Amino acid sequence: MSLEQLRGHFYWLTSIVLRTDLQPSEAVIELSSESARATLRLVGIVHARTDLADPDGGFVAEVAVRELPQYGPWPAEARHLLHHHDNRCVLHWLTISGPSEEVEILAEEFSED
Repeated sequence: MSLEQLRGHFYWLTSIVLRTDLQPSEAVIELSSESARATLRLVGIVHARTDLADPDGGFVAEVAVRELPQYGPWPAEARHLLHHHDNRCVLHWLTISGPSEEVEILAEEFSED
């Protein structure tokens, strides 16, 4: 199931697993709705920040994945991440927000299952 198929549904952040002990590091995020599921995988984590009020997951208002270019300007809302970039590759910026959840992960690779 893809992120696109969750669009228009209410969904929940089911789990986040950050594996910094792996080389390269990895994050696996699961989202679910009443009728669909999506698994997001980010590899080569450059930056991760989570603020979760409920450790069992919560309602998600928005999920966005933006590609930040290797060269050239980044969007203004991503400028706080610029110091994590060394022009080695395109980076993928995942943000998840909800009433009591906020997740931000910057990584070299992004895929969804």
